[in-house]
Amino acid sequence: MRRTSDDLVPPPARLRPGQSDIKRRQYQHMLRRHGRAGVQNPYYPEAGPARHHGHMTHYGDYCPIAVGVEVLGDRWTPLVIRELMVGASGFNEIHRGIPRISRTLLAQRLRLLERRGLVRREPGAPGRPGRYTLTPAGESVTPIVWAVGHWAAEWIFGDPVAEDCDGLSLMWRLHQLANPAKLPRQRTVLHLTLTGPGAAQGWLDIQHGAVTVCTDDPGYDIDLAITADTGQMQRWLVGLVPFRDLIANGHARMLGPSRLARAFPTWFDTTHYTEALHRAQRRRTGQAVPAQGLTA
Repeated sequence: MRRTSDDLVPPPARLRPGQSDIKRRQYQHMLRRHGRAGVQNPYYPEAGPARHHGHMTHYGDYCPIAVGVEVLGDRWTPLVIRELMVGASGFNEIHRGIPRISRTLLAQRLRLLERRGLVRREPGAPGRPGRYTLTPAGESVTPIVWAVGHWAAEWIFGDPVAEDCDGLSLMWRLHQLANPAKLPRQRTVLHLTLTGPGAAQGWLDIQHGAVTVCTDDPGYDIDLAITADTGQMQRWLVGLVPFRDLIANGHARMLGPSRLARAFPTWFDTTHYTEALHRAQRRRTGQAVPAQGLTA
C-alpha cells in the first residue's frame, strides 16, 4: 500500500455538525474580551515563537546545517573570514580585500562575528586602530571556506568577465599571495600597469620579505616594469594559466633585468586552487579524473 504524507502528518480533525458555530462564537467572544493580538484563530493556528540559542534565531529547522547557514550563509561573511585567514587584521586591510562591501556593512559583519564568537577584536594602542583575529571557533571555519573555493574551482569557476576585473584588488592579492622566502632580499620596486577592463596602475615595494602596495609613486627607481591585461593577470593569479602563457600570447610585457623578469612569477603562490582547476579541465576534455585529494 502506498503511503502518503497524511500517514506521517495526520490532517486536522473535521468539526462535527454545529461544532463550527460554537467555535466561531467562542472566538468572537475572546476577541471582545482580549483584542485580536492576544487571541489565536482556532481555524488557522499561528506558528510558535522563534527559538533562540545565544545570539542566533532558529525558525523551526532543528538541524546543524541550518544553524551553520545562519552564521555563514550570507553574501559577505565567508569573504570577511577569507580576508582574516590570509593575514588581514586591520579594518582597512579587510576592506581593501573586499572593496565592494560598504564600510558600514563591513563594520556590522565584524560585530556580528564577534558576538557569535568567531572573531576577536583587540584594542590598539592609544591613537591606533584595533585589530581583528579569528578565535579557535573562527579558525575551525577556515577549512570550510577553503573547501567552498575548491568546490567552486572544480565545478562552476571560469574565466573572468569584465565586471570581475579590478586592477587595484589584483595588486592587493599579489601582496597577500607573496611568498616571503622567494622575494628578493634587496629592495625591489615594481611598476604595474594593468590594461583593459578594471585598468589600474600601482607600485609594489618589496623589502624585508614583504610587499607594500602603493597607488601613488613612492619616488624610488623602478627595477621592473610590467604592463599586462587585467583579466589575464587574474587568470594567472588564480592558477588558470602559467605566467609564461601571458608572455607568449602577448598579454603581458616586462621591462627590466632578465633575472627579475624570470623570477617574478615565483614570488607569488598561485597554487591554492591548482588541483581543483586541473580536475575541472580533465573533466571538460573527457580525461579520467583521479580521486579527490590525489595529485596527477
